[in-house]
Amino acid sequence: MNGHKKRTNLTANGMAAVLSCVLLFSCNNEDFLERDGDIAGNACDNICFGISPDGNVQTRGNAVSDVDGYTSGQFVLRSGDSADTLCVRATVSDGIHSPVFGNQQVATRGIPVTKDNFYDSFHVLAYWKKNGTLVKEQFYMNADVTKKGNNLWSSDRVYYWPGAEHTLQFYAWAPASGTFKTTPTTPKNTELTYTVPSDAANQKDIVVASPEETPGDHNAAQSLTFNHICTAIRFVTGSQMQPGTIESVALKGVRYNGFYDLTNGKWTLNDEVTDFTQSLDKEMSGSETDGTEVATGEATFMMLPQTLPTGAKVEVVFADGVTGENRTLEAPVAGMKWPQGKTVTYKLSISPEYEFKLENENPVLDAHYDILLTKLIVSDVPAGKAWTVTAPTLNKEKVTIQKQDDMNSYAKQGYWTANYAHGTTSGKLEIIGSARGETVYQGTGSGEFPIAVFVPENIGETSRTVELSVRLDGSDDIVQTLAITQLAPAWYGNGIGCERIEGEKVSWGFSWDSDFKLIYDLTSCDNDSRESIRQYVEWTKALKALGDSWLLGWLIDAIFGDDIPDLSFVDMEKSGDFIGLGGKADKITINLGSLSTSGVAESMTDGQKNTREVYNFNGIQFVNEIINRIQNIPGYKLATVGNGVFPTNNASIVCMKLNSWDIIEANNEYILSLTGGSEVMDPKWYLPATEEVAGINDTEYPLEGEYWTSTAVKDDNQHAYKHSDGSTSSESRSRELSVRAVRKKP
Repeated sequence: MNGHKKRTNLTANGMAAVLSCVLLFSCNNEDFLERDGDIAGNACDNICFGISPDGNVQTRGNAVSDVDGYTSGQFVLRSGDSADTLCVRATVSDGIHSPVFGNQQVATRGIPVTKDNFYDSFHVLAYWKKNGTLVKEQFYMNADVTKKGNNLWSSDRVYYWPGAEHTLQFYAWAPASGTFKTTPTTPKNTELTYTVPSDAANQKDIVVASPEETPGDHNAAQSLTFNHICTAIRFVTGSQMQPGTIESVALKGVRYNGFYDLTNGKWTLNDEVTDFTQSLDKEMSGSETDGTEVATGEATFMMLPQTLPTGAKVEVVFADGVTGENRTLEAPVAGMKWPQGKTVTYKLSISPEYEFKLENENPVLDAHYDILLTKLIVSDVPAGKAWTVTAPTLNKEKVTIQKQDDMNSYAKQGYWTANYAHGTTSGKLEIIGSARGETVYQGTGSGEFPIAVFVPENIGETSRTVELSVRLDGSDDIVQTLAITQLAPAWYGNGIGCERIEGEKVSWGFSWDSDFKLIYDLTSCDNDSRESIRQYVEWTKALKALGDSWLLGWLIDAIFGDDIPDLSFVDMEKSGDFIGLGGKADKITINLGSLSTSGVAESMTDGQKNTREVYNFNGIQFVNEIINRIQNIPGYKLATVGNGVFPTNNASIVCMKLNSWDIIEANNEYILSLTGGSEVMDPKWYLPATEEVAGINDTEYPLEGEYWTSTAVKDDNQHAYKHSDGSTSSESRSRELSVRAVRKKP
């Protein structure tokens, strides 16, 4: 294309393309090739170029540290034929980094562009408009520009500024040639097509500049800024390396071709995937410092930015320094992001001598608040050597770990207990501590450690992975992760979702004859236990009266609202008291037959209300706690009168346990309350009412057989409604059926 001449007295604008500092300049036509310095402010009528900065390029030297970026993922690579593991921490930092290049020229190798080693040439396109209309037949400029002096660049052909009735839109990229499969051939196109070369040494750090549209008589210096449009992938070591040789590193199943749109600065990638491998033969002594380069700088992968597709993996082949055997270690990385213009650093820690695993490997938890009871099995950690297991925070809710021996009595019954709380003088409930352990669990040496992992509910659309991170001797490096899968609800019609994993079959409950009684004889139990049971029964029976007192009424109201328990159907005989005070419990009689359940849980539409009514009915939850305490002491005897369903394990209780609970301290005793107190009366997870099961479905974990609803048959103390395939019918409350708790979608 010929240069477009205008008047010779027009002032030129030097187009800047810089990496380190803003250098705005122009030049006289006569001294274009002769002067290197003092060029700013001089007039010329031809277009020439220089260099200028951007916040997205590397300006902090080449140092890379965890401080420079954020952790994007942590995972464990495992060998298929050994217990060896390679633990990986992925960090993302701004710019394209590599700390080993110095001032090497990038044009000859696939290494990152820095402020000190910019390409010797770049290509420029100039789209132009005349009187606001795009000239579609040709580019104003379509040429390579090369370095002619200190911070001075130009094309071999001279191009002149076109004048006031014109505007120019510049696009520039480097390397100038041989990079893209196709480039725009007419102004109707703004796309660059690209395929990542298979050899890392040939993978270029592509930079692109696209300034604002420029008037044709701009006649002043203009900055043209280059941005990195690929993602640099590098490998370094952590502090827990073993002697041996890293034979190779590989990125597998990643997208590698597509087109870049110069107008919006975004990639559109094809779905095709391929593998990229570097043979390294990198010897490791085991004493490498944290951050030691694994793949040398010139072998940094330059990949296309993307969210890694299904099947994507990181693979490392490691030769054991003792046995010499090769171990192929790999881990899935699908879903991780490679951001454009960033560096992703994979930090490797190989620790084959240690092994941490859960007794039930790769456990799967349900979507509700769930407790995983398991053993942490630790192998080959020397006695006295300390380790920690750290649980993550998920959607602002902490996962916690606790010794099973330290679990409170409610948690041992299956309640997901969150906090301990007590009342304050201001009339508020105050959280005073965790009722489910902490995010960090510590131990020493090897062995089996029974633990409980408390996992908050997952109310998203998909399953999620809960990763417990293992560290040694106070190091920040993760030597292993333990993965737990948590399902999401099976969402169905009406904005409701159900839990997924089948539990034990239970009765609906609340079915008994009018003479049904539970009679506990405690005379053969030890005196301390009998006194403790006496105290608890007297305390629970007093709650009704305390609710009307000025001293504790506010606290009772804060916990129960309108559901203050009334245990008038519980009788106690005691001995050893003094004028009605103190003593030991001799006999506890629970007269369930005296209670009518008519009018309870009869809603066809509100399962939350039904479930709450059954759980709170006349304080039946306290009756269950009385029974639980008695059954935990030796020597008691139980006699029953009449026929009825035992009250401690019914369908509503099963569902209530799936929620988050606080343990409230009051008068030296404890009360279970849904997290949030009386302000949160309805449980999040509940037994659905008859009209809430329409369309209930789970393709992955199919509903099979008969399931309870929460709806009782009206004016009938013996029957409730079940559902099967979404249809409902009456059933005896004493039958044991399956339960699927449900939850409304937030």
